[in-house]
Amino acid sequence: VRDALRRVPAVGWLAAIVVGSAALRLWLVGGMPGPFIFVDELIYAELARSLADGGGYAIREVGTSGYSLLYPLLIAPAYALDNLVDAHRAAQSINAVVMSLAAIPAFALARRASTDGLALLVAGGSVLVPSMAYTGTITTESLFYPVSLCVALVLVRYLERPSRGRLAVLLGAVAVAFATRSQGLAFVPAILTAPLLLALLRGR
Repeated sequence: VRDALRRVPAVGWLAAIVVGSAALRLWLVGGMPGPFIFVDELIYAELARSLADGGGYAIREVGTSGYSLLYPLLIAPAYALDNLVDAHRAAQSINAVVMSLAAIPAFALARRASTDGLALLVAGGSVLVPSMAYTGTITTESLFYPVSLCVALVLVRYLERPSRGRLAVLLGAVAVAFATRSQGLAFVPAILTAPLLLALLRGR
């Protein structure tokens, strides 16, 4: 059995982490049948339902702004269901899968500085953080968490080998983070100072 487990490639274990995390979250959200973070959950549910109905970015047919652009789009397919209870459960399921995908950029980041085994431990730890509880809520955290790790991964890749192409990808990733949650702008000063700090650490 041990030999068989050792022959499983790292990508297989990573997939198992993502699937296992999503399955666990899907089971846990069964104890969260309705929204409880007011009024954020109601707002994003209304935005998603409006998008699903073809009404655009609106709350009860009134256009609005200042909220996440991408998260309502992510869960809009769930609110195409007629039954709101089923729609809420479907949105939670989407959250569980998307947030569990954070293990992939976490693994990729850790793998750049360690072995496959240690990187898999980091990937496993990334889906065990307390904030994973947000998969049961209709809030932006479920999307912002994996997006943030992706931004960090793209930034590291840019620092490793700067190029215009990688810079464009990095700026695109930040734009996605901002469209997910306005706090994504916090990546801008990090991006501006990271090359300077890296140069200081390298003594040049």
